[in-house]
Amino acid sequence: MSGKIQSNETIAGRISEQMSQAATHLVSGQAPTTLAEKTTVTGNVAAKVSFTSLISASTRLSNALAQDGNHIHSVAKDFAKIDQQIQQEMNALNPFVGQF
Repeated sequence: MSGKIQSNETIAGRISEQMSQAATHLVSGQAPTTLAEKTTVTGNVAAKVSFTSLISASTRLSNALAQDGNHIHSVAKDFAKIDQQIQQEMNALNPFVGQF
């Protein structure tokens, strides 16, 4: 162990961004469609219910991905701050820091 404490906020930020992009792509493919309300095709009502359920589930998943991405980024910032504080405290305890 090198004695250096380091968290990687950059990597966490990239993961967070990728999750946000995935969430955006998930819902962007849900362009409104014209439903055939007047058709009497067998299964039309079931298809409409299934489609509505799929959109609802996709929206919930998208929201969860975006929220989790934000949490990852927030926690990474907290860890980076704590790592920096610990490193400063360790440096304060080491009488040889900056001596060589």
